[in-house]
Amino acid sequence: MKVLSVWQPWAQLLAAGHKHNETRSWRTNYRGEILIHATQKDPLFGISQMPEGAWERALRSFGLEETFNRFQKFPTGAIIGKAKLTDCKLIDDAYFQFTRDLCPEEFLYGDFTPGRYAWVFEEPELFKNPLPVSGRQGLWNWNGTIWSKDGNLYIEEDKT
Repeated sequence: MKVLSVWQPWAQLLAAGHKHNETRSWRTNYRGEILIHATQKDPLFGISQMPEGAWERALRSFGLEETFNRFQKFPTGAIIGKAKLTDCKLIDDAYFQFTRDLCPEEFLYGDFTPGRYAWVFEEPELFKNPLPVSGRQGLWNWNGTIWSKDGNLYIEEDKT
């Protein structure tokens, strides 16, 4: 299964459905289910990279106060969710302006500089039990199984 590694807190925002575009400098032709992997970087690094107002908005979207265990709420070094990659759009001036003007929250959570790409995700699902996995750069493959039982999703790495 394909996996994309993303820094926290953006990985959590993507898997929880608060972010629908993951912006990248490169495009992909892949469409379909993707596991979302949170990198091992301390969430404080990602938070420090967010534009003004983005972190406060993210906290509200998760219903969090300023004081919490960041590694508990934003796990790192783990597959934390999945979503369906449905499109990969070249960001031009029109896409930039549309996102900035009509999707201000989305705009805060990505780099919509024209010339970059917006990977469009739908049907996000945040796993209750993240699976510790070392990540990789780019779009990479992971061998494992995901199943549902009693309304809960389970994920397990194949050891073979």
